[in-house]
Amino acid sequence: MALSYKFKKFRLESGAYTKRPIVDIILKNDKKYLEFGAILDSGSDLTTIPKAAADYLGLKAEDKEIEMVGYKGTGKVRQSKVTIIFKGKVKRQEETLSNVSVAIMQDPEEEDVIIGTAGVFEHFKIIFNDTKNINLTRLTNL
Repeated sequence: MALSYKFKKFRLESGAYTKRPIVDIILKNDKKYLEFGAILDSGSDLTTIPKAAADYLGLKAEDKEIEMVGYKGTGKVRQSKVTIIFKGKVKRQEETLSNVSVAIMQDPEEEDVIIGTAGVFEHFKIIFNDTKNINLTRLTNL
């Protein structure tokens, strides 16, 4: 069964508007969880999450900080793992991915969750339908 999400309209700093592919997810670690509208980004290698979210979830990050280049510029990240649940219209339609590598943004001003390709895209057939909707269908032959 496919999960379907709509592109959402965002106002840019310039005042212009754009549409972004937003998917409803839950980040989970043990018994703690947070819900987000995350950007599904086929141009991003890694999934990135805010430091505040990682702290709340109690994620254990690697000690080593690495420099990452993203659409907002460069920033320091630490890596960890988390469970990502893609929400459906009803609970039985949810799709869960465990132990997904994430980059924890160290800048406290970062608030976006970006779903990148590694550990995610290989589990789904993903169709970006212009700027209208996104469909994710779980692949069963992994």
